[in-house]
Amino acid sequence: MKKIILGFLLVAALGACTSTEPASKTNAPVETSQSMTKESNLTAVTMENFIHADSTRSYLKELSKSDNKVNVVRANRELASTDSQDIIRMNADTLYTRSVIDVKGGATIKVGKYDGYQNIMILDINHSEIATLTGDGELKIDETMLTEGQHVYMIVRTGLLRKLDNDKMMYEKAHKAQDNITISANSSDPYVPSVNYDFDSLEGIKTQIFKEYGADPSKYSIRRGFGKASERSEKDAQVVIAIGWGGLSKENASYSTFMGKGIRESYTFSAPNLKYDDKGFFSFTMYTADGWIGTENYAINSDDMVKNEDGTYTLTILASGEKMEEGDKNVVRSPRDTRGWMGIIRMYQPTDPEKNYDWNEATTKEMTEQFSK
Repeated sequence: MKKIILGFLLVAALGACTSTEPASKTNAPVETSQSMTKESNLTAVTMENFIHADSTRSYLKELSKSDNKVNVVRANRELASTDSQDIIRMNADTLYTRSVIDVKGGATIKVGKYDGYQNIMILDINHSEIATLTGDGELKIDETMLTEGQHVYMIVRTGLLRKLDNDKMMYEKAHKAQDNITISANSSDPYVPSVNYDFDSLEGIKTQIFKEYGADPSKYSIRRGFGKASERSEKDAQVVIAIGWGGLSKENASYSTFMGKGIRESYTFSAPNLKYDDKGFFSFTMYTADGWIGTENYAINSDDMVKNEDGTYTLTILASGEKMEEGDKNVVRSPRDTRGWMGIIRMYQPTDPEKNYDWNEATTKEMTEQFSK
């Protein structure tokens, strides 16, 4: 039973990453520009080619939203809500901007100055983190930096200036920051998959990965699964990419999940050691037992949290519809679900990647034990 619970916690945590693969509530098949019909010339997905295949599908999914054109900057303008969640375990931490870029002969991604958190991540077709940049500046990428091919996938996370009193201005500034993301490329060759995969078989491999993890969860780690292909653990990468394609490496963020079943819970903690002076922050996000946003006010960001007199924070988790009481601080709403609920702590801009992951995992373990009594 302990292994099953631990396995579920990792699956839940990784679902929190920025997956580009939609997971609909009805489990409808994913449509891409490469139709998922069975043809004799399609290559079956195996454990050995899974990461490459999952990335191929993610590339095609993004291109389908940009008229199959490369070097197009596509910005999502709103945070997730109960009515706008197209992937499982979405979050309210940042707005997202994406693009598939041809870097043959060199490409430059520039981002202007912004007072809030903004991170650019560049992945290649093997989900190797080619480069990241937090803040303003530019990234120069060419095909020699990739493990394969000439196209990369860009994900930009843009945080909101939550201390502004005017929500309209908050979004306007974030949208302007998204608009200040530019791509200058020497080539615009269309992306053509190097392998035509049978994407139906990909789901079977995911199921196999989850089963193997559940048999011995101690063998796998989120922190070792993301990042550069040459530095990560390939077995860990199979697990974490299966659930959270597009997740940040431990140098940039950490993710961990807690679970509970109460209608009124609270937890007091000291803030993690992040680079707060360099736009670092943490957040709590509440979901149904299945990982969907089920309430309004489902998330809270550390920029919005009120400290106790001794400098600690107290998170208050109230079931949807539960009345607030005097003294309740930092309230997030959990779904009323007899199966319980789950929450995720996300942390950005760590001072020490390993220690930050240690803090996150130890904290969520304690929260789960307290909330599950």
